[in-house]
Order: sequence, then structure tokens, then C-alpha cells
Amino acid sequence: MDTNRRQRYGLVFKLALFYLLLSLPTLIVVESAILITEFHNFMSGVAAGSLRTANERGAAELATRWPGLAGANAEPLEVWTQDWTLRLQQPRGGLTPDESYVLLELSDRPLAAALLSPDGRVIARSIDDPHWRPDLPTAEEIAAAARSERAAVELPGSEEPFRIRRSLAPVRDGAGALLGLLFVELRLPLPWRHVLLDSSYESPTVFTFLIVFGALSSIFLAAWVTRRLNRIAGAASAWSRGDFSERIDDRSRDEIGRVSALLDRMALDLRRLLRSRAQLATLAERQRLARDLHDTVKQKAFALNLQLATARRLLVDVPGAERLEQAQRLTQQIQQELGQILDELRSDVADLPFAERLRARAIEWSHTSAIVPALDLEDLPALPARHEASLLRIADEALANVLRHAEATRVDISLRRDGERWRLAVADDGRGTADERAPGMGLGNMRERAEALPQGRFQLDAGPGRGTRIAVAFVVADNPGP
Repeated sequence: MDTNRRQRYGLVFKLALFYLLLSLPTLIVVESAILITEFHNFMSGVAAGSLRTANERGAAELATRWPGLAGANAEPLEVWTQDWTLRLQQPRGGLTPDESYVLLELSDRPLAAALLSPDGRVIARSIDDPHWRPDLPTAEEIAAAARSERAAVELPGSEEPFRIRRSLAPVRDGAGALLGLLFVELRLPLPWRHVLLDSSYESPTVFTFLIVFGALSSIFLAAWVTRRLNRIAGAASAWSRGDFSERIDDRSRDEIGRVSALLDRMALDLRRLLRSRAQLATLAERQRLARDLHDTVKQKAFALNLQLATARRLLVDVPGAERLEQAQRLTQQIQQELGQILDELRSDVADLPFAERLRARAIEWSHTSAIVPALDLEDLPALPARHEASLLRIADEALANVLRHAEATRVDISLRRDGERWRLAVADDGRGTADERAPGMGLGNMRERAEALPQGRFQLDAGPGRGTRIAVAFVVADNPGP
């Protein structure tokens, strides 16, 4: 039991560890594939002008709201700049429609914006992070944007180690006067950097999920799968000790249940086979002992009786000859008692299992027909004597028909289990029959005997030139009577 427990826990531990080791790389691969696809789709939108278009719309919006935001205090402009940047980062309808959620997947602060005066001074900015300050435009870039009427100007960016895209748009009032310039910078790490350095699979939430998943999988395997495997191992151990009364009895219909049912059936067949082999061994030993007694002791007793009879005839007038008569009578009694013992030792054929009796009939028939039948016989469970006799008579009649009518060169005799039924079949490769509508008395008797068996069915399959096959199907009762 301890060995089984160690093996069970070892299997559970290995499978739980397998789940964990499989989940981590799978999570990395799936996350990488999704991020790379989203990243390329998003950058394709940026390359098509989404950042420039958003910058132009932002500059137009700021121009309409400039009179209410501009003043001595720059705080309203900073609030608008921060709000505008957050709107660009919205998962839906942001910088690139339906793709902007990749921004927050790859970076906490993917966008930075700044409002510049016409002379390049920073009026307001969206973030103030000492570790990441936007790469503000140069004086030449500001001058180029100021010369543009309404369109935003794309500024030089970068590819490594971050993808940086920059845009600068003039903010003009209704008369076309330059109020300022709206600058926006997009900065995203490459997907592989995020997966290897900043991936969320290292977060406690994901690790907790993996641990809980592995633990629950282990509990399931221990309570369901390995418990059933343990029952199979216990039954196999009992069978190895010769105890075939142990059963797995797994009633599930999955793969383990089907294997368990096959193993239970195999154990039942093995028990029947061992019982038949033990009976055969016992009968063989009794027959050997009977032969030895017949060939030695009985022959010597017979010879002794003859010697005593001869001595009586020669010494008929000698005094004390009557003692020879008494010795002869004792010898005759010894012969009679020895004959009774030999009769008891010689097993009747009815003591043999049915399959062996059928085999003996087939071998005896082969001596007459000169055809060696092909035998495929399974050990049949015990049947009432009348049913076994009916099956043997059916087999005898079928073999007799082969010898009389079939002109066959091959005969197959099978006794096999077919689901819940057993089937005895005798088939030949002879000339068959041309008329099955008027069967003879032999076929009629076979049909009657077959239908008298438990749920018995008789089947005749014959045709000109394709041989004849006679089959009897029946069931075996659990508690056969006499």
C-alpha cells in the first residue's frame, strides 16, 4: 500500500509540475504572439498617419478653446494637455481605432504631449517624469511647423531600443495667427523587450493562477484518475497471487473504464482456464496411475491367478490342496477390487471440460475423414449436462454431413464468446447445397436442439460452390443446473 501511495503521489507531483512548466512557456508564447500582432497593426496605423491626424485634430480643438484656457495661469492648458493625451490612449477610439489598447499593454506612459509658444518655450506638458522627458522639437523643426498653415508635421523618430514617433502641429486662431504649437511623442518598447523584461506573467496574479491550477489538477488526478489506476494495480497484484476473485469494477465508460472492463473479463477467463487446466492435470494423473496399475499390478494378479489354477489341477489329490482354492479366490477378489479402483481412476469423458470433449470428438472424426480440422476453442463455462450433450450432437451431425455430402478439404470448428452470447460454428469449403428449402432430418434435429438451448438460435449458411456453415448461438446461465 505504501508503494502504491508513493507511486500515486509521484505521478501527481510530476503531472502538476508538468502543468506548471507547460503553462509558463505557453503563456509567454501566446502573449508574445498577441502583442506582436497588435503592435504591428498599431504601428501600421501610425505609419498611415494616425498620429499626425490626431495631432491636427487636437490643434484644431485647442484653437477653439484657447480664449478660455490661455491666461496668466498655465494650469488650464496643462489639464487640457493631460486630458487630450489620455483620450489618445483610450482602448477604443483612441489614437488608432480598435488597436489603441496595445499602448497600455506595452508601456505605462506611451504618449507625451507639450504645448509650445511660437518661440519654442514650453507652456504646458502632459507628464513630468525625470526618467523620461519628451524629445522636444528643435528650433528648425518649430520654424518648419510654424510655416505650415494647418497640417501637422511629422518629425524624425527612432527605431531602437524604442519605437519613437513625433508630430508637431500649429495652433492658429480664426484669423490664422499662430497661437502656439502642439507637440506629441509616441514612445513604445519593442514587444520582445516587454515579454522578457516587463511581461505581466511575473505578476502575483498569474503566478497565483498557475499555483492554484496545478494544485487543483493534482487533487483531481489524485481523487479521480490515480485512484482508479490504484484499483487496477491492486486487482493486478491479487491476480498475480492467484486470487481471481478480486475485481476492478470500474463502471465508467471512458478509456480507463473500458480497459478495466477488459481486464476484469481477462481475469474471469484466466480463472476458467486455470480451473480447466487443473482438471485436465488431475485427470491426466489419474489416467497415468490407472495405466500403471493396469500394466503392472493387475497383470501380475491375473498371472498369479492362472498359476494358482494350474497348481490346483496338478495337486488335486495332495493333502492341503483346498488352501490353493482359497488363495485363488483371494486372488480373484484382488482382481475385482483392483478393477473397481481402475474404473474409478479412469475418468469418464464427461468429466472433461466441454472444449476438450469437443476437441476429442474432432480428432476422432479426423481419423475417419482424413481431414484435420482447424480448431479455435475457448473454455466454455459450465453448462447443464443436457445442453452440453445437445451441443456435442449438433457438432457430430455437422461433421457427419461434411463427411457424407460436402466433399470438403478444410473444416473449421470454433467455439467463441461473442458479447453476451457464445457461438459454436462448423464450416467447410465443400460444394455446399443447392436447396435449403427442404432440409433433411439431420438439419431439423440440429435446429430443434439449438433452439432448446438458453436463447438458442440456429443458423445455416450454404450455397452452391461456397461451402456450408452451421452456427449455434446461446447464452450461459450464471448458475447452471444438472
